[in-house]
Amino acid sequence: MKEGSVIKSAAGPSAAEMEEINRYTRRAYGPKEVYTFSLVLCDNEIDRDFERFGQESLARLKELFLGKTCILDHELKSANQTARIYHTELEQVQGQATQAGEPLTRLTARAYLPMTEGTKETRELIDSGILKEVSVSCSVKRAVCGICGKERCEHEKGRSYGGKLCHRVLLEPTDAYECSFVAVPAQRGAGVTKGRGGARLTVEKLLGEPPQGEVLLTGEQAQELGRRIRELEESAAWGRAYRRQMEEAVVKYSAIAQPEVPRAVMASAVKGLDMEELGQLERAYTKLAGRKLPLAPQLAPEEPAGRGDENQEFRI
Repeated sequence: MKEGSVIKSAAGPSAAEMEEINRYTRRAYGPKEVYTFSLVLCDNEIDRDFERFGQESLARLKELFLGKTCILDHELKSANQTARIYHTELEQVQGQATQAGEPLTRLTARAYLPMTEGTKETRELIDSGILKEVSVSCSVKRAVCGICGKERCEHEKGRSYGGKLCHRVLLEPTDAYECSFVAVPAQRGAGVTKGRGGARLTVEKLLGEPPQGEVLLTGEQAQELGRRIRELEESAAWGRAYRRQMEEAVVKYSAIAQPEVPRAVMASAVKGLDMEELGQLERAYTKLAGRKLPLAPQLAPEEPAGRGDENQEFRI
């Protein structure tokens, strides 16, 4: 089997395979009602992102990918569902080793789709080799350095140290989401899109409590994250401008209320305050300064006795 290929079954599914398939259908299907094909989901070779799955990770993914769907380009829409995985196996390739020196091991799968008019084009694209490369989407709990085995270190992915290529080893898979037909997979033999932290990554999670280690985002996630960051940067700019106004007000009114305090000392002091403290100080000094400032022009005439407010509209 060529790495990264999707290969149509040479014969119809056996009775044992039909039992596996019918675990996922609402009625019992027969061998002539389904189209099946084989594919390589992923392996333990170092991929284009300088990452690889450990052997134990592949064994766990073998369980997690059972029953998962095959879609197009990682677009999470029901309309993109093309097939469902009903069988998985670990296959060790005899006589081949990975760049890390381990025996090359592949996670292979069998998938099915119904023989209907609506799936005719998909079946033809698979048979013709157009839909060929695949990529899987999953999450792992942690990743360690392939050089020293630590989660955090000074080694840089993609660089060689003493003849060993630095990469990250993906460990403890927590979930598998789907398998996609793609143009260029991350893994040369198949393809992998990884997430960290045991749950599908969202922009809210990244902005709130981002997972430890490195994260690979989809194009859609990267665009959304960029948009949200630009919004936050704009809000932060307005916030900084508002803070400068409050700091200037505190320094100005403190000079009126407490002229014995040097201006430079007060200007330095307000820098260390948070917004709540700064607001309290600004309100306090504004009130104190108001008591010392004249509330009316010094040359304004006194209010005649008994006149009340009859000329209120003419006061300055």
